[in-house]
Amino acid sequence: MIEIERNLKNRMPGIGSVYKRYLPRLNLTVIPMLQSEELREFSGKIADKDIPVLVSAMQGKVDFLVTGDKKHFEKLKGLEKYHLRIVTPSEFIDSILPEILKELEEKE
Repeated sequence: MIEIERNLKNRMPGIGSVYKRYLPRLNLTVIPMLQSEELREFSGKIADKDIPVLVSAMQGKVDFLVTGDKKHFEKLKGLEKYHLRIVTPSEFIDSILPEILKELEEKE
């Protein structure tokens, strides 16, 4: 969450209020980072620093792993065995924006 807020502040300074308003609607769950044997399976597949992120997301049964780290995660995108979608922030927004807009229309 800290990284998301830092990146938004640096790259899209005017969006902070929108982020804070819609964040609770996303029903996000923070999943603890793992430091275990399960991490070894992924050694060499992605950068070592990113392995705990991937494994934690998999064990948390997340729908999306949102990352701007194309260099390390791009080769894993679309692999169904991970049961999660690895997407960029813009791909994530594209996928959830219709739902947000629909909800806003229903409230009007």
